[in-house]
Amino acid sequence: MSNEKSVEARSKNLNEHSSHVCCNVTTGDPSSERRLITATSTSLLITADGSQQDERSDTWEQSVLEHTEHSSMQNDLNKENTNNEYETNAVHPSLTEFFQNSRIDTFGFIRSLNNINREATVDLETLRKREKKWLHMLTNWSYFMDNKYEKVRERCRKGIPPSLRGRAWKHLCGAAFHMEFSVNKHVFEEVSSQPGDSRWIEDIKKDLNRQFPEHVMFSRAGPYGKGGKSDLFELLKAYTVLHPEEGYCQGQAPVAAVLLMHMPLRDAFYCFVQICHKYLPGYYSAGLEAIQIDGDILFQVLKDKSRFSYRHLKKHRVEPVLYMVEWFMCIFCRTLPWPTVLRVWDMFFCE
Repeated sequence: MSNEKSVEARSKNLNEHSSHVCCNVTTGDPSSERRLITATSTSLLITADGSQQDERSDTWEQSVLEHTEHSSMQNDLNKENTNNEYETNAVHPSLTEFFQNSRIDTFGFIRSLNNINREATVDLETLRKREKKWLHMLTNWSYFMDNKYEKVRERCRKGIPPSLRGRAWKHLCGAAFHMEFSVNKHVFEEVSSQPGDSRWIEDIKKDLNRQFPEHVMFSRAGPYGKGGKSDLFELLKAYTVLHPEEGYCQGQAPVAAVLLMHMPLRDAFYCFVQICHKYLPGYYSAGLEAIQIDGDILFQVLKDKSRFSYRHLKKHRVEPVLYMVEWFMCIFCRTLPWPTVLRVWDMFFCE
């Protein structure tokens, strides 16, 4: 009976709407231009066919993994001789040449030249109209959330314009409000100035090079890789200072990295806190009780919607925890094609 109540409460909590608040979305971060390169570059080009947008050849993926593994080994060898405590400046020549012979797609991922013509687009005029609608909605956010939430949800389901995705996420999850609220507005500055617990710091450093090495913000050879990983480190460290009892979980790093692809560090921190507190409470705590409850919910949904799949998994004793932990903890960012990931995140923040 207690487990059923937990499942019911968990389901209700996951379906709560975002905070109905309005806030100034302008950031004063002078380095935001670098961090927002992906969002600004996509304002002229968005996906019409998700499956084609994120298509990568097996050769490309294998090459990135091989180069990343080699660079990680090189990083360990040079660690004692570097001034940077969590990344070396040495880049293997073949890795640099590899990225020079590639291009950056509209999402910031480095792709091989063989896939250069595989991107689908929508009409620029249509995109501009959608951007204007979203700008108007963001400017009058409190009104739309209080009186026209169905319109907000409808536009989210159509897909948030890439150039405004970061700002929209910040408002949808309520982070924009907490960034300006008197009690919370200086939290990031306070926690980021502290050194943090060495236990979590070492774990965070180990994971920095594993997060989207094919993305321009986190690649070793890209112009923004060092800064991207620096921001990722600062965000995760700040969260461990804010919640020392919870600390750091590996599943948090990919989520934080996706946020940094779309917004400056301070904005990303507040959005990350909202995800951990409001959207996925208990997901990253010891024991993973919350995610086990959601796994039971998923298995029940599977039983109702696809009885054949349910029976097959049940027959072979494949429990949900064996396949859905990464899906849910990373919000599918390691599983689905990237355009699909962004659409999932749009609705994740909205509903």
